[in-house]
Amino acid sequence: MKRRNLNIGSDGNEGANHFPEIDLQFAVSKDEVWANLSTQIENSDSKPIKVLSHSFYKLAVAASLIMLLSITGFLRFYTKTITSSAGQHLSFSLPDSSLIELNAQSTVKYYPYWFAFSRIVTLDGEAFFKVTKGTRFKVMSKRGETTVLGTSFNIYSRNDEYSVTCFTGKVSVVSAGKSERVLLSPNEQAFINKDGFLRFVQEVNAQAVKSWRDNMFVFTGASITGVLQEIERQYNIKIVFKANPKLTYTGNFSKSLSEKEVLDLVCTSLGLKFEGRSETEFLIE
Repeated sequence: MKRRNLNIGSDGNEGANHFPEIDLQFAVSKDEVWANLSTQIENSDSKPIKVLSHSFYKLAVAASLIMLLSITGFLRFYTKTITSSAGQHLSFSLPDSSLIELNAQSTVKYYPYWFAFSRIVTLDGEAFFKVTKGTRFKVMSKRGETTVLGTSFNIYSRNDEYSVTCFTGKVSVVSAGKSERVLLSPNEQAFINKDGFLRFVQEVNAQAVKSWRDNMFVFTGASITGVLQEIERQYNIKIVFKANPKLTYTGNFSKSLSEKEVLDLVCTSLGLKFEGRSETEFLIE
């Protein structure tokens, strides 16, 4: 395209001198510019837009819920087990600062990460509890259930024998088989007989009940079988008994004595004899 520029004088006539003609050239015509722009617009419109589907959100939510339930399940059912071996006493604290003393060959189980929501302990054997005040504290055993808020008590739960002795506060005891219930005050005891019925003892020698904590043996009219089983537990020995199982024993002695000295005390008072088969096994006839 050519354009002519004129120099106009003050009188309106063309000046004598002429500007040179200028050749203005465009690399691309307007039609080509418009075509190129239209192509770019069409290409941009045809590009797919990525949109997260509704099903993806469902899967994400489901995965989060599964993870939450898994973590909650772990915290709820993770169990801690503490066991004392023969001849061993253990003392330890629960997450709420309650104290437990385990007698020999006893086991306690509880849920440490869930204890703040539910104070439940399972006991097999014998233990002394000193419970910190708070929500309901429950001790589960094979034959009975003991519930308190804040108190101290002793539980004996071995095989078919179950007894609870209250030292301070109030203790509720329920028989597992008969659902009988009794509320104990200090120096009172409840035990469950072999038929599953709950029995109440209004006045008991509490010091004798907790004597094991002081490494003492205190027996009053106890069956010889139970006495020898306790000696086995405390000294980690084996006793073969071949005498009258209906015999009973009354006496007390300290664990500071050796197993042979203890057996001599028990057997002499009952007219029995014992002999050692090895360092850890004894025969009583």
